[in-house]
Amino acid sequence: MSGSAKALAESVRYDDRLLMNEGVGVIVSERLSAENVVHGFTTRLGGVSPAPFDSLDLGTTRPEPWENIIANYRILAGAYGLDFDKLTLVRHEHGDNILKLTAEDAGRGISREPFGFCDGFVTNDPGVTLMTCHADCSAFFLYDPVTRSIGLAHAGWKGMKKRIGQKLAQRLEKEYGADPSDMVAVVGPCICEKCFEVERALAESFALEFDCPDIFTEGFGEKADKAYVSLRAAALIQLMDAGVPLGNISVMRHCTLEESDLFFSYRREGKRTGSMAAFLRLNK
Repeated sequence: MSGSAKALAESVRYDDRLLMNEGVGVIVSERLSAENVVHGFTTRLGGVSPAPFDSLDLGTTRPEPWENIIANYRILAGAYGLDFDKLTLVRHEHGDNILKLTAEDAGRGISREPFGFCDGFVTNDPGVTLMTCHADCSAFFLYDPVTRSIGLAHAGWKGMKKRIGQKLAQRLEKEYGADPSDMVAVVGPCICEKCFEVERALAESFALEFDCPDIFTEGFGEKADKAYVSLRAAALIQLMDAGVPLGNISVMRHCTLEESDLFFSYRREGKRTGSMAAFLRLNK
């Protein structure tokens, strides 16, 4: 499906609210909340990690003591009514591998052994809480109210270009018979189109992949060989290509690089930064 990034930005619903429970900040979607689906995209607020990982660092690959990371997951679970032993984390590699989970997988990646490399999960089992980690990368939250199935994926630029959001919807369709036209989709915070600077060749490859000439803007002056890509536009186009109506899609409109008070950012701080997490669970 071809499209205009500008037109999509003007048409899509922006849907995000900062919740603060017990000092822990989480971004939520009103649309998913109305569907009674447990979910959120964490901020950096409310944990025990010292600088530069202050304070709710949930990244499992950062140079920080594991006991701090586990303490932060316990704090998050306590603040938002999650069962710590059912938190189940991807082992992302910026790819498009998606796993089907049941309650038997609960806890893997945090309190139990990790998975092999994967960037997304689908399930129809309320006995498992899906989780992904992020530090400029976006998240795809998908919910089908008819089959009561959910999907969550980590989407950096590589996964976005591989259409992991589209593949997540297709996996829900394959595994549970979900109809994309019924799905509710939310795109999580990420580095915005003003900040995501890339080589011109990569930007052009995004324009070709998504048939969207204005998915990037050109750099100028000393950065004439650079360009700035809209990952949000790529997310919206691939969800619509999967068959999800634009009216069923909303975006958490935050920039992880610009909003240093709320978010960690790999692009801003390099390896000396923490990670946020997205979580998604069906209510029983």
